[in-house]
Amino acid sequence: MKLKLLILSAALSFFTVNSFAASVDEWVFKEVTGNLKSNPGCLTKEKAHKKAIKPYRFKKYTNLLCNDIGYGWSLDKVLDKGKVDCDECGGDFEGFYRCRAENVKVQCKQVKRSW
Repeated sequence: MKLKLLILSAALSFFTVNSFAASVDEWVFKEVTGNLKSNPGCLTKEKAHKKAIKPYRFKKYTNLLCNDIGYGWSLDKVLDKGKVDCDECGGDFEGFYRCRAENVKVQCKQVKRSW
């Protein structure tokens, strides 16, 4: 009984060691360029411009650019913040705008796969 338990624990430890990811020092990098989502609602041009480049919102949507590549991709750094483009809402909201950041260039990273 003890021999079977010893063999089973040795086999499990052998297979679990091989299932770990590669060293975290090995990364794969990719550059992505894209447009961020427009701010919700229609605001005055100044408020819409400020809301489009708020740090929290900017970080959230640049991270989503990397997540759209696939599983395991995350934001490493922002290479170019792009430019802010505003569109008029129209209809009952003439004089109000929605803004978004365009041509944002980010560098994404993923742990190098060992298999």
